[in-house]
Amino acid sequence: MKSVIFSISILVSTVMLVGLLIGLTFFVYSIYIENPVELKASIEFLVATIIIFVPSATIAFSLRGYEVTEILEAIIVVIFSWLIIPTLNAFIYCYVIRLDFTDAFFESMSGFTGTGLSIIPKPEELPYVILIWRALTQWMGELGIIVFSAALLPYIHRVLSRVYIAERGIKLSPTILATTRRLVIIYVFLTFLGIIVFMLSGMNFLDAVAHSMTAIATGGMSTKSESIGFWFKASGSMVLVTSSVIMALGALNFSDLYNLVRGSIRKFLKSVEVKWFIYLLITLNALIAIVAFSTFGGNYDIIGVAIYHVISGFTTTGFQVGDIGKYPDALKFIIILAMIIGGATFSTAGGIKIKRVVIALKAAIWSSAKPFLPEKVYVVRRINDEVVVEEDIESVYAFVLVYLITAIVFSILLYITLNICTEYSWSKSYIDTLFETISALSCVGLSAGITSINIPLATKLILATTMYLGRLEFAPIYLIIGYWYKEKVTL
Repeated sequence: MKSVIFSISILVSTVMLVGLLIGLTFFVYSIYIENPVELKASIEFLVATIIIFVPSATIAFSLRGYEVTEILEAIIVVIFSWLIIPTLNAFIYCYVIRLDFTDAFFESMSGFTGTGLSIIPKPEELPYVILIWRALTQWMGELGIIVFSAALLPYIHRVLSRVYIAERGIKLSPTILATTRRLVIIYVFLTFLGIIVFMLSGMNFLDAVAHSMTAIATGGMSTKSESIGFWFKASGSMVLVTSSVIMALGALNFSDLYNLVRGSIRKFLKSVEVKWFIYLLITLNALIAIVAFSTFGGNYDIIGVAIYHVISGFTTTGFQVGDIGKYPDALKFIIILAMIIGGATFSTAGGIKIKRVVIALKAAIWSSAKPFLPEKVYVVRRINDEVVVEEDIESVYAFVLVYLITAIVFSILLYITLNICTEYSWSKSYIDTLFETISALSCVGLSAGITSINIPLATKLILATTMYLGRLEFAPIYLIIGYWYKEKVTL
């Protein structure tokens, strides 16, 4: 237990240490620009982060030496750190921007899970210290707090190695330390690239920083209530094209990005996830273009925006242009499908993930072909050079089943909570609640017009829980089922 507490306190301390750096930066910045609102907010932000940092650092120091050695302990650290860190961060929002705790917790969970659904009606009215911190929670959360901590504090990589394996499970290098460093280097490089691209699209420096972090993290939180739509009105389709490129990069496998960044183009293009990413994106875009054209005729602006929403949903970023709630159900359903599939494995994206979709489709083909093959023929099932064993197929089917059951159950709960509330009584269709649920479960952030500060408390808690389960890929559910099954078979 002490090793679990130690690991969680290390993660909390790391996040709050970054918070202190952000607070100090904006403290100096607000003095330089002589902005009393920013100054007040940065001081309050510093106070709040110090209040959280000091106890967590003290606990970590007092329990130093206790390492997580068992994989079950590591899973517990991951499960509870993703609850504790957003909860503690919620107090910062309560103190600095005066949100009540439920709203602050929702915003915090949406940030760290990389979802991007927001209950803040006008983010442009918030001080930049909060807007940048909000974007940074997505940046850290989607890279992985464990990865970020191990890279920022290299001496603790050995302590967190088991926890890293429990959360990420894949290495770019022989050691965890080398892997985390490479991940952060790739991430930082793409973030700087995004800043340049967004500034060329008409954003000021701080807006570009915020949007670059949330785009490469496929998080989608914006500094404007209109999201990317604010700049679309000002600069046209330029911002849609540039943000689409950054979103796509964020949704690719880190291993593939590593090959791309170091110039191994052949390896990059050979990747099964890169190929299927392109195939699926073209297919989904063609599908929504056909449906949008049949609905809106030759209005190419609307068709272009619909295609953008498919890219935003497929990469699980959640940048939005206009009101998706006004779309016909056919368009919503295509975007739902894009959000369900999601990006690549070992990326910042959510959803079922491309590799699982490919394995499921290939498994169906293999199963269909089996009766027509001679009995003595043994087929080696491969995806590129990787052998797919029966255990892999079972794991994929189990994940897809859990995903779909969770989506159905939570969408029904969401529909019930909205339609027993007087203000929302029968105002939202089931397709809208399904859209919002899938958006939360795949950690996307696109909204059909449901998420707002006025929705019932139960609705906020359901969406926050859905984000949490989606970000952890149902680890708490697996743990509960596994424990229950173990107890059952040992009776």
